Amino acid sequence: MTAVDSSAPATAAERLAAFADALDDCHERAVPGGVVVSRAGWAVASARRLGTGVPVPDGSGVLAARHGLRASGSEALGAFRGALLELHRRTLRDVLDAAVARLDQRESEGSPLLGRQLVRGSVADVALALSQARDVLRLPRPTASRHHRVHRELVDAGRTALKLYGAFGFTAEGPGGLLHLTELLGDTYLCPEDPEAEAGHE
Repeated sequence: MTAVDSSAPATAAERLAAFADALDDCHERAVPGGVVVSRAGWAVASARRLGTGVPVPDGSGVLAARHGLRASGSEALGAFRGALLELHRRTLRDVLDAAVARLDQRESEGSPLLGRQLVRGSVADVALALSQARDVLRLPRPTASRHHRVHRELVDAGRTALKLYGAFGFTAEGPGGLLHLTELLGDTYLCPEDPEAEAGHE
């Protein structure tokens, strides 16, 4: 099925710190030394990079947001959106890998839960969404509408992946908080407020 990276952060706090670093890297690639600001005037980054702002829900004080800033230019926004979606895709990939490893170690009636048809079907659905997102993000001439569609598909796949964890997914150590952050970031930077996205142009 999927391979688990044994070097991946082990605790929720470590995963969040790694996510914040990766988010800052997305900003750095688009606006070296600065932060990308959405069309609506929001910026979300690590508290360290942003400097001042309000804590982001599920961010445990590691991520912060500011409002009222001047929106970044189209080139910076485009570069950031692509990088942000790739971060979302990698995060979901890690969540799926961890779910597969967890299910493979848990048994019901003497056999691994991973062997159940419904479970394997859910794993396949998420894996397919990840593959499709990767392929779409590689297409030339990316648009805001395409980015938004990929975001919504990854959000849907993330909710499917979260169900593989059962109740644990919503605990402090589960992946629910991290997936919520990817959704929040996408809704901040990828929402179809852009006229291009609203028109559905490709």
